[in-house]
Amino acid sequence: MDVKKAAELLALFGIKAAGGTREILARLVSAQSLSLGELQTARDIVSRRAGACDDGAAYLFLAAMFISRRGGNAFLRTENGASLVAEGCVMADAGGEGNEKPFSAEDAWLQAEKAARALDGDVIFKKPDARGERWFFKKDLRAVEAVSQSLMARVQKNRERRKDALSPEELAAATSFSGFRLNERQAEAVKKAASGFFTVVSGGPGTGKTTVVFSILRALASRGIALDTVALAAPTGRAAQRLVEALQSQCENAKNLDGRMKRAIESLSGSTVHSLLGGRRPRWKYGAGRRIPLGFLVVDESSMVDLHLMNALLAALPDDCRIVLLGDMDQLPSVDTGAVLGDIVGAREADFVVNLTESKRFTGSFASCASAVNDGDAARFAAVSREVSSRDTAWLETFDSDETANMCCRCMLSGGAPVLQEIIQAWASHYGLMNGGRLSLIASDAVFGERVADDDGAFLAKAGALFDELERSRILAVVREGPFGARGINEFLLKMRFGGRIPRDPLSVPGVPVMVTRNTPSLGLFNGDVGVTVKGASGMTALFPRGKKVVKCPVGLLPEHETAYAMTVHKSQGSEFENVFVVLPDRADHPLLNRQIVYTGITRAKKRAVVASSAGVFAAALAKKLVRDTGIDIWNGAAGAQEE
Repeated sequence: MDVKKAAELLALFGIKAAGGTREILARLVSAQSLSLGELQTARDIVSRRAGACDDGAAYLFLAAMFISRRGGNAFLRTENGASLVAEGCVMADAGGEGNEKPFSAEDAWLQAEKAARALDGDVIFKKPDARGERWFFKKDLRAVEAVSQSLMARVQKNRERRKDALSPEELAAATSFSGFRLNERQAEAVKKAASGFFTVVSGGPGTGKTTVVFSILRALASRGIALDTVALAAPTGRAAQRLVEALQSQCENAKNLDGRMKRAIESLSGSTVHSLLGGRRPRWKYGAGRRIPLGFLVVDESSMVDLHLMNALLAALPDDCRIVLLGDMDQLPSVDTGAVLGDIVGAREADFVVNLTESKRFTGSFASCASAVNDGDAARFAAVSREVSSRDTAWLETFDSDETANMCCRCMLSGGAPVLQEIIQAWASHYGLMNGGRLSLIASDAVFGERVADDDGAFLAKAGALFDELERSRILAVVREGPFGARGINEFLLKMRFGGRIPRDPLSVPGVPVMVTRNTPSLGLFNGDVGVTVKGASGMTALFPRGKKVVKCPVGLLPEHETAYAMTVHKSQGSEFENVFVVLPDRADHPLLNRQIVYTGITRAKKRAVVASSAGVFAAALAKKLVRDTGIDIWNGAAGAQEE
């Protein structure tokens, strides 16, 4: 929609604004920075205070609030308003019509701030803090206050329960097993979580968060707490299942674990936070009037939990239910409003937060690269990483050697999409994703039978080998569409597999990775599950790993799904692969580009990561840190002023 048509639409909506303000609003609508639904909501809000303010300026203020909320913020800081408006539209050189004075974003914003005063206390609310004015929509303010109050109450209970802390003997028993002893910070996390009502365990990949959970469960069981009152949850089904699988692996390795305790831990199942709440947002099965019957809850990948989901969860938990949040605050925040984990961990030091810093997975070069990305230091990243050629992919032949283990690489693209496709083709061939590769040969050498049982050793061994090949590599893209996006890369590789055409049924041949995109518990499949097609006795079948077991589903019965040669970085959260190839977009000004998405992408790798982009795009990504305003305050009162 062009600006002229957008201005006509404003008139149809009955929105009156003078000169430059009308121009700005039209440009925001034209640029789709302001949706028609948001425009309707703004009109409803302004009409409630008819005559009390300059309508056009009030619309502009509300537009900035909507833009801020789209960016994941729970509130708008007034000092950010002019820049948000300017970024939301391409400003005209001239302002209004005729002899009217041209308006800049700054000029218009001064009027918008004045108009907002008349809107305060109805649908939007002003809450000052030490830095200035914060403006909330009512539902966001209520959620911030409720989360703050709930967590404050649990923090207070932490202090009241200090006398129930684990004894040195209990702590030693819970944190040492099979000749392995937890480090000091891991032991501290176990001690706090086993006796506290609210604990946050934050750390990057390989810092032992799952080992901490395993030790907490041992401590609880040793104290006579029934583990059937314990729940394991995560924002996605795949992340929840990975937590369960990791705990089962811990049980396997803990040789001195009591048999009854081992069975209790192995019997735990994981669920999504949504499944735990029951029903659908906002009409949850459980809430303040009907609590979930739990005594202890562990939420993994909690950086992905948005403000309103956290509010619903806390409201549905009994007051005496103890909570442990696990997560990595350097990863991408939730897709929806807020950065709950970041607000809790990043505000200031707290006795209920334990930061794990010692990684068993990333050392040396990889650890230095991840640190450089978090610090936004492109020069240091270049110094500690390895540069590989975008024109000559011979480096792939030695990529799996011991010399390249624990390494992060830069692949600076200079030829756009065609060069990227050449590298992707080489990567897919090296890791056996195409015809003739190891993956398709394993899938097609023999027919996979219909019977799946724990004692079906031949089937499980063959399926396990297939899954090992599948997890050896993954292509991750920041964006979804276009040649640099996950969908575009999947289409390119499908064309390769099917002789230059997009097939009507991509799952009609063996060896095609597939990702489920909708939770379907009746089939044992969850959003984010990645499997592979094989020849079953009754036709094409998709196999999905589930710990030491396998979930089978005929391709014709699969729930919503997509090809998974490549996936977005967002979708990859909670997963890990041996080697990853991270593709950044081809625009340095792309709104999804930031250092957190680069960090999240490369840390999905257990051994090696390659980042493919132009030098300018990579520098732009590291220069931009995604900062969200959420407003959770556990120390000074809900929505109160936080200390700097």
